[in-house]
Amino acid sequence: MKHREHRIHGMVLAAAAVVASMPFTISAHAQTSFVVLEFPNQHFAQNMPDSETASWFPKEWNTYGSSSGRNPVFPLPDSAPQILRSGVEWSFAGAGAIPLDGPPLDNNFKTTAYTIGMPVGVSAAQGIIYAGDDNGYTYALNALTGKLIWAHYGWNMNMSNPLIDGDLVIVSTGNAYFNYAKTMQYVKGKRTVRGPGLNSIYALDRTTGKEIWTYHTPGEVMPTPVDVDGALFVGTGDGHVYKLETATGKLIWKTDIQSFVSMSSPVAGSGNIFLGGTYPNYFYAIDQQTGAIVWKATIPGLVATGISDCTPAYAAGIVVQEATIESGEPSNPVANLLLAMDAKTGKILWQYRMANGPVPPAMKTATPMIDNGVVYEGSPVSGNYHAFDLKTGHMLWTVHLGSQIRAGAAVLDGVAYVPYHSGDIAAIRIRDGKLLGKKHIGGSFGPSSPVIVGGTLYVSNVYGWVNALPLQSITGAESER
Repeated sequence: MKHREHRIHGMVLAAAAVVASMPFTISAHAQTSFVVLEFPNQHFAQNMPDSETASWFPKEWNTYGSSSGRNPVFPLPDSAPQILRSGVEWSFAGAGAIPLDGPPLDNNFKTTAYTIGMPVGVSAAQGIIYAGDDNGYTYALNALTGKLIWAHYGWNMNMSNPLIDGDLVIVSTGNAYFNYAKTMQYVKGKRTVRGPGLNSIYALDRTTGKEIWTYHTPGEVMPTPVDVDGALFVGTGDGHVYKLETATGKLIWKTDIQSFVSMSSPVAGSGNIFLGGTYPNYFYAIDQQTGAIVWKATIPGLVATGISDCTPAYAAGIVVQEATIESGEPSNPVANLLLAMDAKTGKILWQYRMANGPVPPAMKTATPMIDNGVVYEGSPVSGNYHAFDLKTGHMLWTVHLGSQIRAGAAVLDGVAYVPYHSGDIAAIRIRDGKLLGKKHIGGSFGPSSPVIVGGTLYVSNVYGWVNALPLQSITGAESER
């Protein structure tokens, strides 16, 4: 059945390009959906968590990584059930997942990530773990058992971190490709659109996966929207930033920024949203109310989508973004550059250039995370992980993990948990950068920042898996913290 689904998926995506030529909203209650007819949404109500379990989890998830600082951590009090405080362990294989101890598809990690991977990370709310899959599915899983509650098929890659607002789950879809005509426009120096196929933002019922509304855009919607005061904001492959009404999908405004947005999920702060764009290469501040461009900033020597692949973080009036720049060294042609900008003016407060290295495949930047006045950031170029003072940019420590790092950290009780390309999760003591331990999961981790609830770490994998792990299995001895 899975093989048949993938064949049909390819045929429909080719035909759906015409459907996506103009943005519009569809009410799921006012149509007979060929998606539903061909792929009946799987729904297993018996796998829903009980109300007691659900009450210990966050109630909503409004932005990538759950907060503007991007630290998705939810400690529990001693009154919480022992199983939640000790941690659970399970694995869920999405459609087409491959063995974690085997090679990638066609021995190519990029092919694997763009075919069956869950590269971006999970969300947690009310006892449910939500995950998007690049084969088009969104999954809802019981956080204690890993059992499937529902699956929704979205007809394009789902690289978003699902949002939860009340009874709605918001997911967005798209892909990183250009069709031939758009590629020729790019070659001629003309404006282009990235993302052939059906590019959509879906609002799904939180407990059943049923479509409530759908909004289609001409370009990909790979980034995760941000949900602020009942409105969704997101940048797309057609060079616009959209503001939609969360409850209905109705368009409020859209702003033409010209740049297509790759994987830069917007962050909200100081009355603006912030995100990176490509061609032209700029970092933008957009007024939440009017859609006006408040400021935009760029730096010399940017490489490809090097400022548009990164999802920024925000805290204390400072927005932090990583970019990839040319190094000038032929044998190690690129480097990652971390920028801290004044959120109101765009002024660069400090910057740190990381080590030169080879061009990483696909995602060229890591996700910054801010917690308690410290910026934690990795480099997919050098394999180093760093900690910086948010206000001054002073580097506090560096640890070499030896493999490309694209995910943000989750910091709890003095330990930073960092998944990285080799399929490992590192536990780093934040006071001095000491590596306390690491656990090998297998497969590979992309920009899949982990989520911690109580004693469990939840993380998705490029090989098509979601894993739940007790924290103690990664950190080792408690006394070393």
